[in-house]
Amino acid sequence: MNTVPFTVETYAGFGKCEGLLRDEGEVVSLEFQIKDTVAGILKSGIKNVRVPLTELASVTITKGWLGTGWLGVTIVIQGTRMETLKDIPGMSMGRVELRIARKDRDAAERFVAGLHQTDDAVE
Repeated sequence: MNTVPFTVETYAGFGKCEGLLRDEGEVVSLEFQIKDTVAGILKSGIKNVRVPLTELASVTITKGWLGTGWLGVTIVIQGTRMETLKDIPGMSMGRVELRIARKDRDAAERFVAGLHQTDDAVE
């Protein structure tokens, strides 16, 4: 099971979503918690959103500045419907962008490659 830590900025920078993205075979799981960035005291409960692979249009990785991973990478998840990703912070038009720290870049690349291998096996 591939696992990748991620963050998403929320509430115009006053909040931060931190979580884990997991490949669970037929399902992608996003487990996360939202914290305030002002005092760091307020936290939401831990939430888990499970998305079937059949509900995803694409999962891609984009690299930072000048196409390198120097400033980190982003995993972009596009759902087939807005409803699919509605409970994930930062979702817009059925799409969510998960920021991946530079130290987790290799894990992110393995995660996306692993999902694409699953897609190829299904076809």
